[in-house]
Amino acid sequence: MSGGGGSVDRDSSAAARPRNFLAPPDRRRLFWSVMPAAAAIVLGLGWIERTWFAAPQRPIADEVDTRLDAVAGPPPAGDEIVIEPEGLPLDAPPAAALSASREALARVRDATFFRAADEEAWFQTWNTLRAAGLAAFRRAGPQPVAFRELFGQPRSFRGRLVAMRGTLHRLEELPAPANDHGVERYWQGWLEPEGGPSSPVVVQALRLPAGMPTGLSIDEPVEVIGYFFKNYAYNAADTIRVAPVIMAVEPIRRPRPVAPAGGGTGSTVLTTLLAATLVSLIGAAWVGSRATRRPVPSSAMVDLDAVLSVGAAAGEATKTTEA
Repeated sequence: MSGGGGSVDRDSSAAARPRNFLAPPDRRRLFWSVMPAAAAIVLGLGWIERTWFAAPQRPIADEVDTRLDAVAGPPPAGDEIVIEPEGLPLDAPPAAALSASREALARVRDATFFRAADEEAWFQTWNTLRAAGLAAFRRAGPQPVAFRELFGQPRSFRGRLVAMRGTLHRLEELPAPANDHGVERYWQGWLEPEGGPSSPVVVQALRLPAGMPTGLSIDEPVEVIGYFFKNYAYNAADTIRVAPVIMAVEPIRRPRPVAPAGGGTGSTVLTTLLAATLVSLIGAAWVGSRATRRPVPSSAMVDLDAVLSVGAAAGEATKTTEA
């Protein structure tokens, strides 16, 4: 029961006692040992998600071959000539619902440049647009169409009221041919159809809405309500191509869609998770600092050898006094 032996026994007893992980120092030590590694893992998984598991892109619509050769066949060779067939009866609703007379529309030819034979129907369509106005066309319930419908079925849609949405990338004012209809100038734009393909639709309009940008490089979401006229051949950068033509009073401006800058739902979840981790770290640091300042009750072990020694000495002193 010597002092040295008691010290050795006390050390071995303290070492054998199980560690109390609920004690504030141990809680802080455990937290700061685990949380940095956990935060690093979360950040690493986020990087992997953004790099290797990006949000799927919207499927790109199949392209349409709009080359004139593919639409109308190869041009004649040598001294061959092409004889246009007579116009077939117009497959269309009653004449009152058409943009021009049946006779004038029947002379329009697709997959060609603008021809003199097209002008009568073209000017009649302008007259119809001016007489009715945009509000009347909205009330009429135009048929929504896609690029492939107009491009693939021009005779079925010729002179009929249609509606299409897309983005204008080019818009300029052009002079009209000499005429007795009072049409001096018109606006012509190139529309990228909503939902694809990337092949353009030609939009011709009498006027523009207030604030509409113009030029050869614009990006303006619009809706077009007007009459389909023809599939028009034009000189593209690579070859002669064909595009549907819609004639309207004016394009209708639409609000620009606001798309998320990141990858959608996955990025939102990741951002929320990182924010929660940061808040947890700050909160844990605050709790740890309060725990450090809080006084901790003493829980020192009792030295049994010292107590017994004191008790024995007190007993001997009592016996001596009595004697």
